[in-house]
Amino acid sequence: MHQLWYLPFLVFFYMGAWFLVSLKYRRYDVIDVAWGPGFIMIVLISIYLREMNLDARSVFIVLLIILWGTRLLFHNFERNLRQGEDWRYHKWHDGKSAKSLLGTFFQVFMFQGALMLIISLPLAYSLSLTFLPMFDINYLGLGLAAFGLILETIADFQRTNFLRKNNNNNNNNNKLMVRGLWRYSRHPNYLGEIIFWWGIYFLIWGLPNSWMLAIAPLVVSYTLIFISGLPTEKKYQGRKDFIEYKRKTSPLLFWFPKK
Repeated sequence: MHQLWYLPFLVFFYMGAWFLVSLKYRRYDVIDVAWGPGFIMIVLISIYLREMNLDARSVFIVLLIILWGTRLLFHNFERNLRQGEDWRYHKWHDGKSAKSLLGTFFQVFMFQGALMLIISLPLAYSLSLTFLPMFDINYLGLGLAAFGLILETIADFQRTNFLRKNNNNNNNNNKLMVRGLWRYSRHPNYLGEIIFWWGIYFLIWGLPNSWMLAIAPLVVSYTLIFISGLPTEKKYQGRKDFIEYKRKTSPLLFWFPKK
């Protein structure tokens, strides 16, 4: 995989630039806005360095990532405009010293940069190779990625509309979203994200040494289940309505609500 020498440098400078943006606006959650476009940047630069025409697999990868990244950009940007900074980033504003800023740079921006580097490996690696045929499992991956993208789009759309309507009603602005897809899963958006990246992995399955690239969807799955996805429920701890919702509703996979 020596063709990927440019990837660490690209991600480092990209995240560094967004760190400077965060200092200007005093909002470290701009990193969420940067997430989708970062992957678009990686696939476009990988195409530029490819120096050959695209095969079918490459076209599918590029289209999927552009659609996924663009949707995520607008979703996160609209969310940041609508509300204050994400509570997960509040603790990083405690200090203004160089040491504190350096800690924020590495523990927020470079940490997510490392995740971006790992998750983008299948994309950059696939786009660096010459023409190879697509196998049946690759079409399965294409279907999974498309399904995951549609699923997270619908879930985010439902939740955004719910929050927008309830924010206009002061009596309901703290209600939980328990309708639509959210009736059958507490995190249908994260489920769609996980399915999307496993779909991308199966789309590149069959390339030389592609088994090693399973690290990418595994990292996505682990991060959303144990670090930054499902664990965000702790902000609802102690709320009676959430305790009931949690009792009745599956945490991730779709299932009928309990009575």
